[in-house]
Amino acid sequence: MPAAQYHAMDAVSASLLKQIAKSPAHAKAYLQQQQEPTAAMLFGTAFHTCVLESERFDNEYAVFEGDKRTKEGKANYERLVSEGKTIITATDYATITAMAEAIGEHPASGAFVRGEGQTEVSMFWDDDETGLACKCRPDIWIAQGTGSVIVDLKTTEDASPEGFARSIQNYGYGIQAAHYLAGSGADSFIFVAVEKKAPYAVAVYELDPLSLDICEKQRRSLLEYWANCKEA
Repeated sequence: MPAAQYHAMDAVSASLLKQIAKSPAHAKAYLQQQQEPTAAMLFGTAFHTCVLESERFDNEYAVFEGDKRTKEGKANYERLVSEGKTIITATDYATITAMAEAIGEHPASGAFVRGEGQTEVSMFWDDDETGLACKCRPDIWIAQGTGSVIVDLKTTEDASPEGFARSIQNYGYGIQAAHYLAGSGADSFIFVAVEKKAPYAVAVYELDPLSLDICEKQRRSLLEYWANCKEA
């Protein structure tokens, strides 16, 4: 399923849960697309495309280094846009490709991205307790015998255990893990964290059972809160 079609589906995603945690107003604005994508979000999308769909990255992204104030520069820029290219800076291109290379060279994350897992898998289900339609879209879905594993790519300023633990707390990554596990029935959820500056350090993490249990309780509370909001 194309990403645009997935995002258009009316269902509770992990991203929506994070907005609900702020306030119903934030969640409503998110659904109405009143908030423009930030530079960090655009960078993250390009990074995910480079790692998970390298051919599409080469086809859909282009570097523009000219000056749009000149006639030639403006013409080149408009040509790239007319071809459907997403324009990124040379600096971002170099950073994204270096991060992707670092992930590929890491013994654990490299095995995940080079394995036979499926990428960008769209999943949908109805929550048993609230009846809410839910959805998730794992970066990588790996079937292993009778079980399965979800792998999620994260860019970060600090991939150390202490640093990434703060990111998990600050950005609601634990709620995302709980949401994906609840809907997919996967056995485990793995984070691949990669730093955005040289040496582009990579680390692989999995939340412990107690942390996941806490995050699932938070997710359950947010679902019930949202169901009450919709009913009211």
